[in-house]
Amino acid sequence: MECQPQLIERLMLPVNVEPLREHCEQSLSRVCAEYNVATNLAVICELRQSIVQMSFTNCLALLFLLLNIDTAFKQALMQSEVKSQQGKCVNFFMNLRTHMIPEFLSAEKCDTVTFVTQCEDAWSVA
Repeated sequence: MECQPQLIERLMLPVNVEPLREHCEQSLSRVCAEYNVATNLAVICELRQSIVQMSFTNCLALLFLLLNIDTAFKQALMQSEVKSQQGKCVNFFMNLRTHMIPEFLSAEKCDTVTFVTQCEDAWSVA
């Protein structure tokens, strides 16, 4: 897998919704392969079908959730970035794993828009 520099920033722009969807689909495939999950499971098939119709915000939320567990995507992002941006990536990945995703999954008040906003803010300050 190969990534372009500053991919996260690019995917956060609404004009890039189609590449965002492609990255979500590819990441879902990699996660299934990495964790030995059958790609023909009903939930995986439904998720694949819904990616095509997801709003930009929901698709971005899915990408952040997948990024948390898609190690190949993380590695490709790290390799695509200049040295100074690699530290930013690491900080973001740690905040995603330890703060934002647990809060999103456990807090009833944290909706998708709030989660995406928190991720965008965390990326900005990482």
